[in-house]
Amino acid sequence: EDLKEKQKLDKDKMLTLVKKKIKTPENLDKVFESGYWDEVSKPCISCGVCTFLCPTCHCFDLVDEERKKLRCYDGCSFPDFTLEASGVNPRPTKKERYRQRVYHKFDYFKKNFGENLCVGCGRCIRYCPVKIDIADIVDKAPIK
Repeated sequence: EDLKEKQKLDKDKMLTLVKKKIKTPENLDKVFESGYWDEVSKPCISCGVCTFLCPTCHCFDLVDEERKKLRCYDGCSFPDFTLEASGVNPRPTKKERYRQRVYHKFDYFKKNFGENLCVGCGRCIRYCPVKIDIADIVDKAPIK
């Protein structure tokens, strides 16, 4: 009993810290078509470090082999992530891919489940070779 109670208190404490640290602005969808995404995605080199280190990223690719299908980790920052068999790519630009990553973490998931998908661990920020800070980008989104 004591262990369960302690776990619940620890969980509640952690959720409080995360909610304080990362405040998702309401109406993030109002800047979807903004030139802001061109600006903030410019430094990104599409290396995928942020997606592979993120504890909540779960994108994958299916690789068909002769007798089996393999599910392999993939990242939304890679240019061919959404490339379809027809050759069409719904997110051909870095801006669109980066915006998708931000919206998935801070808008779409929150609308569906009530919480950010970002847990605030900072791994993506700490190991990004060009030092992109996703929390800062969300914080500075030009929402009017």
